[in-house]
Amino acid sequence: MSPTPPSPDGPDNAPAPLEERALQELLELDEDGRGVALTRLAKRLGVRVSVLIRLYTQMSDARIGDAVGPGWVRLQVDEAGQWRAFATDTARRPT
Repeated sequence: MSPTPPSPDGPDNAPAPLEERALQELLELDEDGRGVALTRLAKRLGVRVSVLIRLYTQMSDARIGDAVGPGWVRLQVDEAGQWRAFATDTARRPT
């Protein structure tokens, strides 16, 4: 596992400290590919779930304005409203 996730757009797109911690926690906890509950990640990182939804959305392949995210994370919400985050193969790729 690489200490810093790969940046498809170069060093200007490198993650900020909270983003890096959030991605590293996800990579560590999602080793089996089943995803991790955002409530668990929020508790470990000391932030609210809403903060993680925003961060992980920015790390996904979602288009925000004219920019497309790096595709490191995939978010999913089930019928009960529970959010899970999944680390993608792009995030797992060594730099």
